[in-house]
Amino acid sequence: MKQNLTHIAIVVDDYDKAIEFYTEKLHFTLIEDTVLSDIKRWVLVRPKGTNGCSLLLAKGANEEQKSRIGNQTGGRVFLFLHTDNFKRDYQNLIDNNIRIVREPSFENYGTVAVFEDLYGNLWDLIEPTKSEEQIFSIGILKIKDITKIDFTISELKKLRNLTLSESGNISFDIKQVKNDPTKIILWECFKDEKSFNDHLSSKHLQEFIKLDLVELEKGYITKNIE
Repeated sequence: MKQNLTHIAIVVDDYDKAIEFYTEKLHFTLIEDTVLSDIKRWVLVRPKGTNGCSLLLAKGANEEQKSRIGNQTGGRVFLFLHTDNFKRDYQNLIDNNIRIVREPSFENYGTVAVFEDLYGNLWDLIEPTKSEEQIFSIGILKIKDITKIDFTISELKKLRNLTLSESGNISFDIKQVKNDPTKIILWECFKDEKSFNDHLSSKHLQEFIKLDLVELEKGYITKNIE
């Protein structure tokens, strides 16, 4: 199953005033402004540089809807705006006299500040912490001695358990090919290149190699598999 979030409705009091704020002060892009009736329009805006979720600017049509303007989440942060340059976009908020509710702070997940839009809805402006590129290693191994299949599998499981205990290891999986029990497929993932290199020089891997139980038929090393 594949799904994706396309629009989030935000209740506004006036289409043009809302468009002006989001496009001229936050520098969003106006995606669509279609007249549906004398009182209703279909208005979509979204941040520049993305084809993802859009904001549907929905004008309050009755007193109940109008009462929700600026308070759709009961005072909690409503929307989370990620940026590739916090300093640039935070300065833009200041330059446009947008109210800062919480000054910038440095968290494990990134740099964040909270601001209000023109209606008082709270937004997080976040520059996420950049993660290092993960390293993936895929190997197809051939067991050399057919009489040592069980022993080899046992030693590979020991190697897996020791590898999983490494601080830089994320995963280590072993699969035995059903129609050829002498063939083994390994999938390994490490946090970064240093972690992978540390694994290659680890005592437990070197001891396994010395057993001379398998030969590498094919090997692949890559980064950031989707």
